Amino acid sequence: MRASPADGGPPRVRPGPVWGPYPLRSEPPPPWQALRTRLRLQRARPLFLRRLQALAGGTAAFEDLAAPQWRARLRGEGFEAALMAEVLHRLGLLVQRELGFMPHPPQMLAAWAMLQGSLVEMATGEGKTVATFLAAASAALAGVPVHVLTANDYLAERDARRLAPLYQALGLSSGWIASGTDEAGRRAAYACDVVHAPARELAFDHLRDRVDFGRPDGSLAWQARVQRSGTAPRLRGLCLALIDEVDSVLCDEARVPLVLAAAAPQDLPEPVLRQLLAQAGGWRQGIEFVVDGAAVRLTPAGRHALPALAACLPRPWSDSRWHEDGLLRALTAQHRLQRDRDYVVQDGAVVLVDALTGRAAPERRWSRGLHALLALKEGLALPDAQQTLAQLTYRRLFSRYHLLGGLSGTLSEVGLDLALAFGTPVLRLPRHRPSRLQLGGIRVFADASERWQAACERAQALAQDGRAVLIGTGSVAESERIAALLRERGLRPLVLHALQGALEHEVIARAGRPGRITVATQIAGRGTDIALDPAVHRRGGLHVLACADDFGRRAWRQLVGRCARQGDPGSAETLLSCAEGVLFRRLPRWLAITLVGRPAGSRLTERLWRLAQWLDELDGIRARHALQRQDRRQAERMAWSGPEE
Repeated sequence: MRASPADGGPPRVRPGPVWGPYPLRSEPPPPWQALRTRLRLQRARPLFLRRLQALAGGTAAFEDLAAPQWRARLRGEGFEAALMAEVLHRLGLLVQRELGFMPHPPQMLAAWAMLQGSLVEMATGEGKTVATFLAAASAALAGVPVHVLTANDYLAERDARRLAPLYQALGLSSGWIASGTDEAGRRAAYACDVVHAPARELAFDHLRDRVDFGRPDGSLAWQARVQRSGTAPRLRGLCLALIDEVDSVLCDEARVPLVLAAAAPQDLPEPVLRQLLAQAGGWRQGIEFVVDGAAVRLTPAGRHALPALAACLPRPWSDSRWHEDGLLRALTAQHRLQRDRDYVVQDGAVVLVDALTGRAAPERRWSRGLHALLALKEGLALPDAQQTLAQLTYRRLFSRYHLLGGLSGTLSEVGLDLALAFGTPVLRLPRHRPSRLQLGGIRVFADASERWQAACERAQALAQDGRAVLIGTGSVAESERIAALLRERGLRPLVLHALQGALEHEVIARAGRPGRITVATQIAGRGTDIALDPAVHRRGGLHVLACADDFGRRAWRQLVGRCARQGDPGSAETLLSCAEGVLFRRLPRWLAITLVGRPAGSRLTERLWRLAQWLDELDGIRARHALQRQDRRQAERMAWSGPEE
């Protein structure tokens, strides 16, 4: 029988005879678990804080944690409040020695809450990296394999390198994984006590384990497959995940399933693809077709023209159903997807741009011939087709972890959604220092050109005053456009987007200098810490100009969170166009126009903008739940192969 802690807290799951060689949940946690965890936190929180306060100024030493008796206590007593206060206090002393500061109580409270199975909302700049280290080290000392997951390669490597000396001082091993890590490097990293990795890389490695060995149920048949293969699974199970920017991973990236694929011969002849592109290129938007958000729909005139166009294709591609589907994909390639917004061309290939992060995603591909159509549209060689080996959604993967914790500065908007999906409550923590952020309000312009001119004027004035300025845009094309306008004024902006991801560290290091203007997509959003020059600090800190019309509420909060961090001064304002983006999509045209020219502090503008953002977020929730239902139905259809993962 599997033992649970005496306080009813989460078990310390580790590979072995009790939990099996590859521990993972057989079923997702029930939604009511969120309420149970919240009540447990509320009961134990006063004891935890009292004990933490009593330890302040004591003579404890972090070296004690390396002693066998402390590890034995953690393995036996688990993450009980009084014990965790002692452990986290000692870990704080290690942080103080290595990094030069003592973690503040909200960071320690966040670490303890995550080990109880809660998600934590901490304001941007409040030290989520250190809070994650405190939780990861505590769990690793208890013998639990820990996965610290981030949104991208840059953050995984940055945090792993920064924290490696701390893990080493505790006698713990640590590693990190990026998209370019080879097979041997991945296996070595997963064998460590703590591994830092992008969530996507871990998900694909779990899928590879599934393809190689089948569902890891710990049965004799599964163990026999592992033994016959001569190699072990890459992961050691799904024991504990600590996710940085958890709403980005579990909500934003959960809209699209992860597909593990292998190269296969192209099943669509190149002449057919070129013919479809030619047909789509001759059609006019609003006449034969319309673009409705992410979808392309045919008008009656377009449907009337279909039979004649289909007759031009050879069999079997002249079939009416196939031709309509193929033509819709060709219309998507020709008219909806835009270069330097939805994708870029790198090294002679089409590379997707992640709409959530602004980063190039070379490991992703559009399916069903769309990627091939885009390559031909750009005059590139036809890529190989992809054969699906396995697929998985983030929600299914992370609902299989025995213990799930995470941090973000923007969880309030999606707390209920996450509680229903993962049984995890959201704990909101106060700021350690009062915020000095000054919000300049929202201004709406008649079109994008007016908005960009206003942004240039504002950025130039602020830079001349000695401030550092960050201009947030929605795409590569927009970044290049405003950068060109700034250069026409004699300014020398730094530019950061998907085509320049390799320069991210260098650009961020220079972005806080006096008079510096940085233009960036969402690549400069989550996890980006811009260090301020003392002269900039004295002049009022970093100023953020949010100029992306499609920013949701959480993305906007993340961008604004690049300034006024940890008690620093900072300011932000928002410049929008009513001719595109969320205002254009969500509001009647006459209503959006009435917002043009209103003063920056207009309450009507603020409320309508928030309404439009909320409607976008609602669509995202619906899309995630639709994918969950589809995933569940697929699992039921495949029930003959065993229980779902």
